[in-house]
Amino acid sequence: MVMRARVCDLLGKRPNRQARVVTFSHKRNKSVQHVNLQWKRYYSDELGRNVRLRLSTKGMKTVNKYGSVDAAARKFGLDLSKF
Repeated sequence: MVMRARVCDLLGKRPNRQARVVTFSHKRNKSVQHVNLQWKRYYSDELGRNVRLRLSTKGMKTVNKYGSVDAAARKFGLDLSKF
């Protein structure tokens, strides 16, 4: 099993590592704001099979906007044959 970074496959969104939590006493503690990643299967018409992507919820909305995973991958320069 390969450990993967918490990055959106389509948009490349990464965790915000510069976030801070400010307490009641106004101490500043470092925290990480993770991307809301989901495993999602889409059917690719060009490949003729399902592709399983790890997308952020914003990436899912982007796929819906372009109508298909093929069109969205073409727009963002993603090679779906690797998935």
